[in-house]
Amino acid sequence: MDSVDLLRKLIRFRTISSTSSATGEYVACANFILSELELITRGSAEFSCYLLPEAPASSPVVVGKYAGSDPTLPCVLLNCHYDVVPADAADWTQAEPFSGTMKDGRVYGRGAQDMKCVVAQYISAIRRLPVQNKRTIYLTFVPDEEIGGAGMACFLDSTLFKEEIGGKDNIAIALDEGLASESDVFSVFYGERLPWWVEISSKGNTGHGSRFIENTAIEQLIDLSNKALAFRSGQKAILHGTNEYADHSNCAHSVARKKLGDVTSLNITTLKAGVPNGDGSYCKNVVPPAASMTLDIRISPKVEPKAIGDMLTGWCKECSKNEGLAWSFIGHGNDFAGHSTTPIDSTNPWYQHFVDGVKLSGIDVVPEVFPAATDSRFLRAIGVRALGFSPMRNSEILLHENDENIKVDVFLEGVEVYVKLISHLANS
Repeated sequence: MDSVDLLRKLIRFRTISSTSSATGEYVACANFILSELELITRGSAEFSCYLLPEAPASSPVVVGKYAGSDPTLPCVLLNCHYDVVPADAADWTQAEPFSGTMKDGRVYGRGAQDMKCVVAQYISAIRRLPVQNKRTIYLTFVPDEEIGGAGMACFLDSTLFKEEIGGKDNIAIALDEGLASESDVFSVFYGERLPWWVEISSKGNTGHGSRFIENTAIEQLIDLSNKALAFRSGQKAILHGTNEYADHSNCAHSVARKKLGDVTSLNITTLKAGVPNGDGSYCKNVVPPAASMTLDIRISPKVEPKAIGDMLTGWCKECSKNEGLAWSFIGHGNDFAGHSTTPIDSTNPWYQHFVDGVKLSGIDVVPEVFPAATDSRFLRAIGVRALGFSPMRNSEILLHENDENIKVDVFLEGVEVYVKLISHLANS
């Protein structure tokens, strides 16, 4: 099966994060990936593959191992996720989202950029490595990246990671998810914004809707919402260079404007208030005693997380009537810990090995901060040198978008880049 057909077949598995452990699509896709890896096993005594024993049967983690000639050397880890976000076919105009349609020199489908393209590119590149390498190469294909990273968590808690690999100190470099570049160079991501999901709860006076009730829960929440939206507007202005503080002179990037990863984004994602009637409706004549909202905050590495926590606490104090406002984290992974980034200076020779490996294809890279969250954050948090890299250039960024697609020539160029890059890293 050629590389493009492999990508198209991968897209046809409906591996939607929120449902696929129940529908069996994770299992079907993982078994397909395993069958493709087994074709390599038959042709190479150095290659082996299997399902990670510690992962749930309904959410498999697929592992490939290309044994190196010197097992004492730290290994190279190639990670990618095979789950995708939902797609509504009614909103797609060029193809069905899980069809893997090839049209006008492009492959359409959910995962074409995020990130079944890299699944296919890894497999295609490993098939073509010319000789046995000095370093062992591990490939991990994980689920659930889009909903928190349970697949990566299984890997880090596994016997494979702790004993066979030998933990974080025996990984020379890890590659994971990147983004398309709209220019003629590749983007490489050495860090990412820290995701915080926060709930703001509000309590206030209640009573009949005909009265002028003061210090209500909704009143306080609206005051805080206005502060949150003002902060959002300020960060957006910095991003687009319309703020006096939007000075790029001290930024490490070579571009002339800020990237999304350079600023902290904030969005109000839910609002909840009302006194239920018990039949699914809400009272129209009662001022509710409580209200809440949730925020999705992505903290730039240029900002200390504690500063954002102090800001939220300050808003609650300023907008509270009788201490009616409070904020708290939602879910796991939110804390005041500092950012984890991979050094891209002389303290990390592996970054230069990476750059040199990409340049074997005659292409430069630009280091950036990833605007969202990936499995790389778990690797960096324990000290693994992880870089986000998806070799797509001269391409619109379409992850999670309707009509997500990748140009065939861009995809195939990425395969060639990986062949040279992986070989270079495994022999450095």
